Amino acid sequence: MSNRTPNPWDLDIRVRERNIRAGLIQEKDVEKHLHALPDLAEQVESFSLAQPALDGEDEVDEEGDEDQGGDA
Repeated sequence: MSNRTPNPWDLDIRVRERNIRAGLIQEKDVEKHLHALPDLAEQVESFSLAQPALDGEDEVDEEGDEDQGGDA
């Protein structure tokens, strides 16, 4: 990768390992890219989102069956 302009998609974390194995990029290219990124820690704004799938509270009807939300 050193001989050409880096494509940001080559360094994307979702494909990075595959590109390293394929020889499209080298570990040193990844390290160089990571060290060049600005530190934006001071600009972080925290927020939270409801995660209904992780809530763990299933509705249970009188017979002990889980309520699937539909009429049977």
